[in-house]
Amino acid sequence: MNLRNRYLAVSIRILFGALLVFSGIGGLISGRSTEGIPPDMITIMQSLWSSGLFHMIKITEVIAGIMLVVGFWPALAALFVAPIAIGIIVFNSLLAPNYVFAGVIVGLFDAYLGYVYWEKYKPLFSR
Repeated sequence: MNLRNRYLAVSIRILFGALLVFSGIGGLISGRSTEGIPPDMITIMQSLWSSGLFHMIKITEVIAGIMLVVGFWPALAALFVAPIAIGIIVFNSLLAPNYVFAGVIVGLFDAYLGYVYWEKYKPLFSR
């Protein structure tokens, strides 16, 4: 199977973008609510919310998600999401191992888009 199949890439891009949009909006709407958050994460989540970093992360998710759904510079949107995906995996693996699967899914979607758009990223790694 060709992993750079246009229809597969567009389908995953739109699905991933929708996931990011809903996750970002859901995070902004839920606010400081600690319902459903593991006890080890509550203090850190409250400090992220107080400092404004949580807002920045969720707004970045929404913007990158919209860019992916619409198809507006999707390679750049995938770059925006890469540090967030790594942060989700590390954060969840250290504090809430039960939720690592969600981070791995985000990481795999982003890695696939990185593979699809590799030709656009190549100049970043050449002299």
